[in-house]
Amino acid sequence: MSEPGSDDERPTWRERLDHLLLRLQFSVYSTVVVLLLALGFLWPRMFVTVPTGHHGVMYRFFSGGTVTDRVWSEGLHIIPPWDQMTLYETRLQQQTLGFDALSDEGLTLTIEVSVRYRPDTTTLGFLHQDIGPDYFERMIRPDIESHARRTFGGRPAHEIYSSASDLVQELRRVAILARLDDAGNQDAVPYVHVQEIKLVKVGLPAIVESAIAERYRQEQLMLEYRYKLEREDQEAERKRTEASGVRDYYRIIAELTPEELSWQDLLRWRDVDAASALAQSPNSKVVVLGGGGDSGMMFNLGDVGAPAAAPPATAAAAAAAAPAPSPAKARTKTDEPAAGPTGSPEPAASHGARDLAEPAAP
Repeated sequence: MSEPGSDDERPTWRERLDHLLLRLQFSVYSTVVVLLLALGFLWPRMFVTVPTGHHGVMYRFFSGGTVTDRVWSEGLHIIPPWDQMTLYETRLQQQTLGFDALSDEGLTLTIEVSVRYRPDTTTLGFLHQDIGPDYFERMIRPDIESHARRTFGGRPAHEIYSSASDLVQELRRVAILARLDDAGNQDAVPYVHVQEIKLVKVGLPAIVESAIAERYRQEQLMLEYRYKLEREDQEAERKRTEASGVRDYYRIIAELTPEELSWQDLLRWRDVDAASALAQSPNSKVVVLGGGGDSGMMFNLGDVGAPAAAPPATAAAAAAAAPAPSPAKARTKTDEPAAGPTGSPEPAASHGARDLAEPAAP
């Protein structure tokens, strides 16, 4: 057996390399994991993508803060992890504002306007430095609401409702804040360009809306009555013209001699006009019976087969139709004497006259 510490028990160079690799394996893996974690954490801070319609403003931690003389355009940018880039949308944007305002009479009006705006790219760094990303809530909204309240507050409610176009023109004259230079003068380039302000809705109180609607209803009634009067005036003028024509027609007819136009010709002419008018009617049934010679036209418009009613009998006809008295009764009345006022019998002639005066009984 060999003694301990001899050359045979010493590890070879291969064994020593394997042992060193085993000891370094944990350190290498731990370093790779740490690097991957660091890269995953720093990737969004180092590799910044500016999307379409946006611009970036850089904040340098070790180089003086916000960069105001340059903006970063669209695309991929690699920046140090200790710097920060803020993105701003520079496309045309639209916001709808709703608020209440008081009219000249003190009535509460509900106003809704639409604002179209876009930030200026040349002053984007100053906008980020002076106001910040929420510049709409800090600058645009207060200015527009204040300007709209001043515009609506100086007008009565009915004028606001009737002159919306003038209000829109006045709303567009809103003044947007711009940056002041070192001397205190306002810069010519504003932070934001307000391109258009539209009046979307004006809500009036119910009593004002009802009053306006009633006024317009009365105006329409007045126009209707005026139209009726004009129509009646034209109708009266038409009737006067027609009457004048009829008068001239009959005057000319009266001045004609029988040799020029006889009454038979005139009647025949009128018969032809009446027949033409009846023939053009879509709902009437016309039967025309014409006589020969110079006789006029006859129109059978009634019930031909119905028998005519008998005329009522007169008193004379009723008396003639009554049965005559018998000869015996007539003779008896004639022969019998009648007492007069003195008690003496009257002559027969008087009796006969009485019989003739009294009507015969049926």
